[in-house]
Amino acid sequence: MLGRGPLRSCGPGLLLALSALAALGGGSRPAVAHTVTLADGSVLEGRVLEQGEAEVVIETTFDGEKRVPRAQVKAVDVRTPPRRDQLTFRLEQAGVDPALLWEAHAWAKAQGFKPELQEIVERIVRQKPDDARARKLLGHEKVDGRWMSPADKAQHELDKQAAAQRAKGLVEHEGRWVTPQEKAAREKGLLQDGDDWVTEEEYHQRRGEQKVDGRWVRVGEAEGKAWGLLASQGARVPLAPLWTPHFDLLHEVPAPLATQTAEGLEKAYGVLRRVFAPQGDDLPETLAERLRVVLVLKAPAYARFAEWFGARNKIEAQQPGWSKAVQRQPAFWWVDPEPSVGVYQFPNIDKTVVSNAVHNAALVLLTRYKMNFRFPSPWLREGFAYLLEMEALGYSLTFTLGRGGGTNPGGGDTAPPWADSAKWKVALKAAVAAGTDPPLKRMGTLPTDGLGYPELVKAWSVVDYLVLWDKARFKAFVDASKAGRDLPEEDALVAATGLNYRQLDEKWRTWVAAGFPPP
Repeated sequence: MLGRGPLRSCGPGLLLALSALAALGGGSRPAVAHTVTLADGSVLEGRVLEQGEAEVVIETTFDGEKRVPRAQVKAVDVRTPPRRDQLTFRLEQAGVDPALLWEAHAWAKAQGFKPELQEIVERIVRQKPDDARARKLLGHEKVDGRWMSPADKAQHELDKQAAAQRAKGLVEHEGRWVTPQEKAAREKGLLQDGDDWVTEEEYHQRRGEQKVDGRWVRVGEAEGKAWGLLASQGARVPLAPLWTPHFDLLHEVPAPLATQTAEGLEKAYGVLRRVFAPQGDDLPETLAERLRVVLVLKAPAYARFAEWFGARNKIEAQQPGWSKAVQRQPAFWWVDPEPSVGVYQFPNIDKTVVSNAVHNAALVLLTRYKMNFRFPSPWLREGFAYLLEMEALGYSLTFTLGRGGGTNPGGGDTAPPWADSAKWKVALKAAVAAGTDPPLKRMGTLPTDGLGYPELVKAWSVVDYLVLWDKARFKAFVDASKAGRDLPEEDALVAATGLNYRQLDEKWRTWVAAGFPPP
């Protein structure tokens, strides 16, 4: 169909006229149709349908039917066929010849036809599918060797994406591509919490929520805010609350930094659950066990908060001078009875604050894991905390060094490149090649104050290796070391992995020298 209605078939007389027109070579000459000239000088063009005493009716070429009172009509001319009839004739003459169809297209364009042009181009494409000019006029593109309309291209892209997702082993579920395991879990009504799929009840319980009158509400928020108010008074700065699924964050830092810290903490918690897969009460998630993280801007407020916290938890009675000692550090962590982390910012950058918060939270969580409160050896707990940082954040700016101030006394090590987590692997590979990396057996005997940069970085890498090699064995190692409180930690390593410190060192060094490949 062309135009506003079906093209009218031509009668014998009209055919003769159109044939005469074609014979005169009227290809692209301006055409005049039936015309009705009005008294005001304006002209209507198209097909005259009626000429009565009262009115003249004309179906205009482009503006529909018009009824003009005879008194307003100056002249009527029906000698030239209507332009739509002329177009019909030209298309009939063109038939299926693309060249003649292009001529008809040029004529129609010159006469002002618009929607009809696309129909002519579509006819050309049906006869000559690879006509690039026609395809481009239709808005088609060549994709993977085939001409496609915008709709076809969009569907083609969707099909390609779907094939790529299926190649990854994913399936479509409710408009998303997910693993078959996730689809099965969602169909069972389970909710995702980190790497775990849990029931709705467990999901909310992990967040300290209970169902009240059909709604899940956070129980203990009032208590949390009350604790935060006391902490604000102790630090003498206002602390705003920010609740996450597994942490209570209280802060005076800018909101974006608080949010960034909260997200880092939750990612680190997810890594911990992935590595340890805690069961039952291995890592309780009741309100009383939620970890509080306090972020303040400057050291004085941090010092006041540490003094308040030490007095509140009677830490000074257990460790005289504790609050003064932690004031010399950018952060502190405490396990029981109120698991907490304190961090101050100035003059550190935002990334350092997030790094410190995640690292120290990891130390609390590792100590509370299995709930026997045994402190793993410094190399193991620091290495695991660094692992959580690197996995959750992609970097570490935490330097958990003792009074050595950044060096291992007698070791001669300096900060660069050990202080830059982006260069840790390069530094370790160079140390292994030179035979200067610290032996793991000696690291196992060092207190926190004895760990310098090389020891801390190697601790991270050894833990990383154990998790990559077999996280179940690493979990068994940690479980055994926490269960055998009075046994040498190396015994737990042997029981879990079959390797002592020296043998683990050999495997780790081979791995490092090979460029840290998948174990």
